[in-house]
Amino acid sequence: MEPLGYDELLLIYDKIHNVHDRKSFYQASKQILKVACIHLRELDIGFPDLLKDVLPSSPNMVKFKCNKRLSNTYMELLARSCPNLRDLRLGIEEDLDPHKAAYELGEFDFNDDGLCVVVNACSRLNEVDLSGRLHVGDVGVASLLQSCTGLTYLNLSGCASITDELFKLIGKSWSLRHLCLGGCMVSDLGLEYIAKGNLRTCLQKLHMDKCDNISKNGISSLKQMKELTDLKLSNCGVNITDSEILALSSIKTLEYINLSWLIDAANISSSHMDSSSMEPSVVNLAGCKTLTSVGLCSFAHHPRLKYLSLFSCHDVSWKDVEYVVSTCKSLVYIGLSRRIKTPMPKEGFNMSYYHHNWRTIFWK
Repeated sequence: MEPLGYDELLLIYDKIHNVHDRKSFYQASKQILKVACIHLRELDIGFPDLLKDVLPSSPNMVKFKCNKRLSNTYMELLARSCPNLRDLRLGIEEDLDPHKAAYELGEFDFNDDGLCVVVNACSRLNEVDLSGRLHVGDVGVASLLQSCTGLTYLNLSGCASITDELFKLIGKSWSLRHLCLGGCMVSDLGLEYIAKGNLRTCLQKLHMDKCDNISKNGISSLKQMKELTDLKLSNCGVNITDSEILALSSIKTLEYINLSWLIDAANISSSHMDSSSMEPSVVNLAGCKTLTSVGLCSFAHHPRLKYLSLFSCHDVSWKDVEYVVSTCKSLVYIGLSRRIKTPMPKEGFNMSYYHHNWRTIFWK
């Protein structure tokens, strides 16, 4: 009979709810756990208490994921134990109140000090997710960028402590391909730093949902991004209007664009994305309630459009939808609100057949 591995031990531990029973099981299986972790390459753990034995026994680990609070002590242990890390996923699943972020053992969630220790020891990191870590600021992320020069993915969503000064350093990166800044306090100045530095030649995906401090000047600077294929600007507040979206039309490389819930964009249409400039294959306009029939019909004959989301866009008619679907040869999916103008199609109508291709119609 083969000895229990790490996964099996963790499953058993997860089924034990009594604190004292957990402690007893942990003590009994400690040695087995250490042996099981020697060849461990990836770890997704929801029980930080186990880390003090798992990490020192896992020198070959390349991917570490934890969505719970971690103290600086655990970050230091991670740095000492796993120098070969390539992928660090620390995005937290709960909203931390910076005034109530005390860890169960009386310690706080890690801050810049804890992050600096890890990135200085693990300089070969390629992908890092710090989303929701409220105590991470400019100093920690700057250390990450300086130590890990091969970084390709960085998620700072919800990191409310970072400032525009950090974006000046981010803009100097030659390696980043995917940058997530959802909910960050980035301003037009920070966006200009990103768009005018070395990053303009390599960044492919930029996600800035809920960044409501940006406006025309910042958006216009994105025209300098030479490799940008995926842009997310959903829920970016009242400063993003038609003129800002029109400024994006010169980004010919864009394939995916998310403009959902831009409530002050008067009538977004494909005139902002015409075939002489960018030709995105995926367009998300969910929640753009001012979209009219004119705006929707302008998507007709779009050469590359495959996916179009119009959830919560009520001011369009089924006739307009049929016109767009029948003329966009590449379209495979369209999402619609059940409250669009009449006449509505018969209930349950969720497929259409045009140009020898089926289109999926999803109602919400």
